[in-house]
Amino acid sequence: MKDTSITAEPGERFTLTVGQNASTREYWYLVDPAPDSSVLVGRGQHYTSDSGDEPADGAGGRLTFTFEATGKGTTRFTLLHCTFTTCQGNTSTRPPGTTGPSATPTAGAGSTAQAPERITYTVTVD
Repeated sequence: MKDTSITAEPGERFTLTVGQNASTREYWYLVDPAPDSSVLVGRGQHYTSDSGDEPADGAGGRLTFTFEATGKGTTRFTLLHCTFTTCQGNTSTRPPGTTGPSATPTAGAGSTAQAPERITYTVTVD
């Protein structure tokens, strides 16, 4: 399991970058519960295509979330990773209405739907 602990100083900004590909319905979202704003605030997100300035069908890219440490303390936030098999009703800017397994048709008896991946980060500001 990878380390999801982040240490920062008040006023420091940091980013998290994840792979995303809209053509395959792969998206990442910052979901509730939101971080304690007295410790950490989100400063937006930015998408960069892997194909550069020229759009290319099927090309993926990188989504970067920016955060700023606002005061001493510890807080947590969660990124939700949706794919076409794990989420329904979502768009690039709107997370799914539910974060449980999607009700996808099964290929055969015994198949089960998967829940989307959730990564929770713990941020300590000192």
